Amino acid sequence: RKGYASGRAGRERMANDTMTTAADGAEEEVMKYNTNLRATVKTEVNANPRAQVHSKEWKKIMNGEPVEINPSIGHGFKIMTVDEWSARWKRNDDFPECLACGSLNTKEHHFVQTWCRGNRKWESECLCGDCHSFSWRSYSDPEFSTPEEYEKERWNTMLKGNASVKVDA
Repeated sequence: RKGYASGRAGRERMANDTMTTAADGAEEEVMKYNTNLRATVKTEVNANPRAQVHSKEWKKIMNGEPVEINPSIGHGFKIMTVDEWSARWKRNDDFPECLACGSLNTKEHHFVQTWCRGNRKWESECLCGDCHSFSWRSYSDPEFSTPEEYEKERWNTMLKGNASVKVDA
């Protein structure tokens, strides 16, 4: 299939910040979520996860209560340590350090990114395996708006323009 990376060479080609187009063989820069940022990355350190995805399980882990076992490895409930619970999470190599203690023993449990009309918005949260703090990072391009926000602004601008036009009777 044209345009799709296949095999080891394809994965290596897509791993860096450039990609080769099939048509002319020229390289074109591909934007990554964390490069060429036009605003500051907002950061926050929390004792509990800010992202809702694991907040209930975190409370249970800290209270020594059983949590549901990942369905891909079994079924039922189990009392788990923080390391057992987060064993299947991966480190975010773009932001590997804990914002609280500086450790590199972190694992990302939440990542969301949205791209719209060339602008981006993303959020990431990592758990530190050493101090058990959650490092939150979020970013939004200054011009970012969702499709709904964009259309609403467009219609409001159009309505304001029409209100200033006088109709002859």
